[in-house]
Amino acid sequence: MQSNDRELLEGCLRRDSKAQAALYHQYKGRFFGICRRYAQSREDAEDLLQDAFVKIFLNLNELRSAEQMSAWIRRVVVNVCIDYYHKKVNLTNIEEIPDIPTGNWETDNVISQMSNQELLAAVNELPDGARIVFNLFVIDGLSHQEISEKLNITEGTSKSQLFFAKKILRKKLEEMGVRA
Repeated sequence: MQSNDRELLEGCLRRDSKAQAALYHQYKGRFFGICRRYAQSREDAEDLLQDAFVKIFLNLNELRSAEQMSAWIRRVVVNVCIDYYHKKVNLTNIEEIPDIPTGNWETDNVISQMSNQELLAAVNELPDGARIVFNLFVIDGLSHQEISEKLNITEGTSKSQLFFAKKILRKKLEEMGVRA
């Protein structure tokens, strides 16, 4: 927790514009990265971050303690990103991919061989369904059951979209000359 989170929270709850600006500047960099992972473009990510902070400021009274501020803001940002894609992307077209090979593909290290910039660029090129599932599972740490509930898809669809994303990322690694 930042030493001044409690002061920022109290100021924001009083609708103090200086406290709101300070909160935004303190957290925008960290949470822009989350928006960037979910968005296809920098402009979309900026819009998502803006929408998230509007929601944050409108709902700060739901935050139980300043110690939980960072985690609470992160949850709001991820949910705004998911809501955006519920509206923009037709998630009902995300389908289970048949004939997923058995094996331990969920624990492979395809992403560990990529730099952060390479990973971000490659993830942004993934189809919407694969990108959303990849972010939720690999980066945000949700289970396939949690993903299926958030996106209203089956667990099998979540698993197959993750496999599809990793397959595309593996191909990109091969194109870069890295053996996956």
